[in-house]
Amino acid sequence: MIESAKRGLGCGLIAPLALGLVASFAGAQEREDPAQDVWNVQFVFQLLQADGFTDEDPEISDVVKELRMAFNFQGYRLLSTSVLNVGLVLPYRGSPSVTGSGSQRIFPDNYDKPLTIHADVSARRSTATIRAQVTLTDLIVWGTTGDPISPPLLGASVTMRDGQRVLLGSARRSADEPVLILIVTPRLDVEGLE
Repeated sequence: MIESAKRGLGCGLIAPLALGLVASFAGAQEREDPAQDVWNVQFVFQLLQADGFTDEDPEISDVVKELRMAFNFQGYRLLSTSVLNVGLVLPYRGSPSVTGSGSQRIFPDNYDKPLTIHADVSARRSTATIRAQVTLTDLIVWGTTGDPISPPLLGASVTMRDGQRVLLGSARRSADEPVLILIVTPRLDVEGLE
């Protein structure tokens, strides 16, 4: 009797385990479908320092006129150029928009510390524009919510088109800090968003 009870218990455990494997496999299949729909946004970030520079920087000569119209500084110099790719995915099946985020550590020339660029991106699937929350910080430590613990050097939420150049300026946190300008140019995988 004890032996038949052991066999019955063994068969009783096998059925729920097998059903559990089938259910978890089906759940994994459902979660993988939206992940296959990935679109890419490639950001080109040019970090500039605005100050009393008198020499022309040939790497940014094409944007100096725009900079002079937007900001009142004598000169500008390029500190860093970086590229960040952000994959956009459907947050849930049937969602009208895609979202994603990415961060990148940069080590600008002539700047005393590394910086972090972070972008939270969303886009409607039927349009060729994106909404991006861009943050530039000098902090390595981020809070549990993904936000920097102290105020960022620069932060802005902007709507951009493919290839559009956007100028984002910072305010000095202290008199010793330079004014930083971030030029953001997105390249969208437009075909994937339609």
